[in-house]
Amino acid sequence: MGRKQTIDRGALLDAAERVVLRDGAGQLTMDAVAAEAGVSKGGVLYAFPSKDALIDALFNRAFAAMDEIGAAFLASAGDTPENRVRAHVLGSKGASELVTERSLALIANFMRSPHYRKGAQDYYRQALAKLDVTTPSGRRARLALLAVEGAATLRGFDFYPITEKDWQDIHADVLDLLLD
Repeated sequence: MGRKQTIDRGALLDAAERVVLRDGAGQLTMDAVAAEAGVSKGGVLYAFPSKDALIDALFNRAFAAMDEIGAAFLASAGDTPENRVRAHVLGSKGASELVTERSLALIANFMRSPHYRKGAQDYYRQALAKLDVTTPSGRRARLALLAVEGAATLRGFDFYPITEKDWQDIHADVLDLLLD
């Protein structure tokens, strides 16, 4: 009796990420992931029953660390629209350069798809719509969200070199100046 084969979802996600970053989103197939991971296509399908499930898992993993930081803040500070922006800023501040680069690369590759673009549009539309921009605190929160997203875009696409120290300083400034 042989031992039961286990599929390492993390290793499959690593392989999928390598395919996307190296070859582009158009080349992400179950066959490509299987070849990259050195497993059968059936093994990939066992872990991820569809390509959409695989892509969703890639996004969820990319943002999990940032979400964890934000959730911890909201649990202690309370869930208000302004605190949601603070949580977003804190999560972004805690993201490593590698996470930022990979997240943006995944986003850039998949934003051609209306399904994934809609998810991002819904996230920002909801976050910004909940802010009362007729108040100074609402306007500052809106500016804070846009500032950190702009910094992440510049850093992630390597449009402007932002060192780790600068990344931390930018986020500290956003927190101190806009979200006091």
